[in-house]
Amino acid sequence: MKKCALFLIPQNSTPFNHQKLAGDRSWWKVYEESFPSCEQEPNEIILKSLRCGVGLSFRLRSQGCTVGIATTHLLLQPPAVFLVYLAIDRDHRQQGLGRPLLEYACSTSAARLGELGLEPLGMIWEADTINDTQSVKAEDRVRRVRFFERLGAFLLPNLYLQPPVDGIAPVRMQLMYRPAKGRQFPSNSTVTALIRAIYFEKYGAVNHIPVETLNQLLVHIGCSASDRQTSCNPVIGVRSPGLYG
Repeated sequence: MKKCALFLIPQNSTPFNHQKLAGDRSWWKVYEESFPSCEQEPNEIILKSLRCGVGLSFRLRSQGCTVGIATTHLLLQPPAVFLVYLAIDRDHRQQGLGRPLLEYACSTSAARLGELGLEPLGMIWEADTINDTQSVKAEDRVRRVRFFERLGAFLLPNLYLQPPVDGIAPVRMQLMYRPAKGRQFPSNSTVTALIRAIYFEKYGAVNHIPVETLNQLLVHIGCSASDRQTSCNPVIGVRSPGLYG
């Protein structure tokens, strides 16, 4: 475990953000080592979201190398920050680095929505389930969800499937949510609207997952494919994503 001075740098700080990210080998190393292959988007999808202005990417730097990464997607209807990835390099974990990276990514993304005249409801992200994992991994996920809970987040009691970002199959997950300051727990209709925004604004528009597939997933998790106000069926007992410090 290395102790060192760290600096937060938004990857989208210049018009050539996608080029800088493409050339940061240590960023991609953290990404590839932190998430299972079924949850990894092709690199080009992440770069595309930056080029299109709908995604932001962040990094923690130490001695010229990236040791922490985060990406977000700006949801518009309803407005919210979708935290897509957050991870700390294994040699720098347990040093309290995940919190400042998370907060910086959240505040910067919320400010970007504000520049568009939108007031974000909060931040939302996908959470791994505990049911299909081994006990050791399950313990790690309990620790991670506690990390988020200490920062004011909670698990949403809704069945959720991550669309097939690897092009193979959807992944059963759940959502975590942290409301913006002054906002309360979201209604079931708001959660449904957020799920639809994640599916169509992110996975449909950026990942090019077919609308038919997304509609089928909505039906499978108990959401109407056509009515934005229809509720999603709840499910209990899951954990959280990524690898955090």
